[in-house]
Parts: sequence; C-alpha cells; structure tokens
Amino acid sequence: MDNTNNCPIKGCFAKWIITSIPVFIFLVVAGYVVHHLWLKPLYEQTASLWRPMDEMKELFPLLLAYYAALSLLITALFCKIKKAKMEACAATGTDCKIGGPNCPIKCGVCFGIIVGLLLGVSNAACYIWMPIPSELAIKWLLAWVGEGIGIGIILGLVCHKKGGAA
Repeated sequence: MDNTNNCPIKGCFAKWIITSIPVFIFLVVAGYVVHHLWLKPLYEQTASLWRPMDEMKELFPLLLAYYAALSLLITALFCKIKKAKMEACAATGTDCKIGGPNCPIKCGVCFGIIVGLLLGVSNAACYIWMPIPSELAIKWLLAWVGEGIGIGIILGLVCHKKGGAA
C-alpha cells in the first residue's frame, strides 16, 4: 500500500523542521517552569527516586534531544491531522479567521488537549510503578495537558500563518 501522497512532510522537510522550532522552545521553557519551579518541592520530598543534580546536568543534552524528538513528532502529527482543513482555510480565507468557526486557536486547543492527555496519562501512570505521591502524578497530568494546549495553539497559529500545514 503506497501512502506517500498522504505524508505530511513529503516535499517540505525544511518547513516541518522550522515549524517544530517554536514547539521545541515552548517545551524547554515550559519544562523549566514545571519541573524547576512548580514541582521542585515535590521532587525534593522524593529525592531518593531521582538522579543527583550533577548527573542530571550531565544528561541535559539527552533532555534537549527528547524535546527535539517530541517537537518533531507532535508537529508531524498535527500536520497529518490538520493538513486538509488548514489548506481549505487558506484557500477560502473565510471561516478560518481568529474566532471564526475554523479558528486555528480552537483547532490547536482541541489537538493540544488530546496530545496533552496522551502524554499526561502516560507520565501520571508512573504512580503505578513508582512510590511517588499521588499529587505528583496529578500535577504531571495537569502540566502535560497545559503544555499540550500551548503546543496546539502554537501549531495552529504557525500553520495558519503559513497558509497550510507544514
């Protein structure tokens, strides 16, 4: 089965990479706010579960690689799902204004909630295997839903501005 015609990045590799950059930046900033500011007290309470800070600093390049991979994958997924709708919006220009029926922000929020729930449930499930407080699992879920919504809004606006999906 040949599925190359539906590939969201066929013929636009550079566009896909460029569209992923704001998502990557958002993930890095949100990760800092969530983990170094909001959840720091909970991490300190469960310090025996985590790597020492010096070791984490050494692994920082892997964290950036994780955020880069996540940015690329989420962007490709968004483009695959929204490509036809965004191209129709760009062609007509009527229903796709901010606040309109096909508003890119609304599309982004819907996409972001789904992606955020997927990532959040996956992270919160660590409660099943690790002796973490339930509060930490719940906050991981909430953080990912918030990050998912932010990512969705970014992608909706970026792809809308470009007149179609990446």
